Amino acid sequence: MVISERRRITYTAIAVILVGIITGFLLGSVFLSGAPPTKTFNIVNYHWGFALYDEDWNEIEQIEVNRGTEVRLVAFPLSVLSNEIKEQLWQRIVDKGFGEYQPGDSKIAGLIEVAYADLDSVDHGVFIGLLNVDLRPNANASTLEKAVDSIKFTTDAIGSFDIICSVFCGEGHDYMVLEGAFVVR
Repeated sequence: MVISERRRITYTAIAVILVGIITGFLLGSVFLSGAPPTKTFNIVNYHWGFALYDEDWNEIEQIEVNRGTEVRLVAFPLSVLSNEIKEQLWQRIVDKGFGEYQPGDSKIAGLIEVAYADLDSVDHGVFIGLLNVDLRPNANASTLEKAVDSIKFTTDAIGSFDIICSVFCGEGHDYMVLEGAFVVR
């Protein structure tokens, strides 16, 4: 009886060890092969332009991800940002011009003055057609949560994609294009 009791204990110990190894292997492979974390990018849309930021609010020139990456885009209307950021973005328009307006053109100041006075009533959209992104932040919203719009998706198309305004926003709407700003490798 002593031998059979030892065998039973031995077989039980081996079974427990095997179950532990198999469970560890399965759980480990799930964690190791799990999807990478979501990459978040922020987009601020303003009259005649877009500003792109990473998840830590560092400004970037374009969004770059690898194919298969889960991406979260969050679109903010200019109306919810600080006056300092608003002024910086307006200055870009003066410095780079848009459409038929050359950098420094005195007519830009007048357009900005009209747009700035109407800042909280003009909405813009963020559209990336081939990626099925169409965000509509709300400049008139009463809270930040209602003002922003976001989408989460996995990139499966490879290429360089334009970001355009999908909501008619007045004079200069046709120039609200950020060419090749979303890149999937």
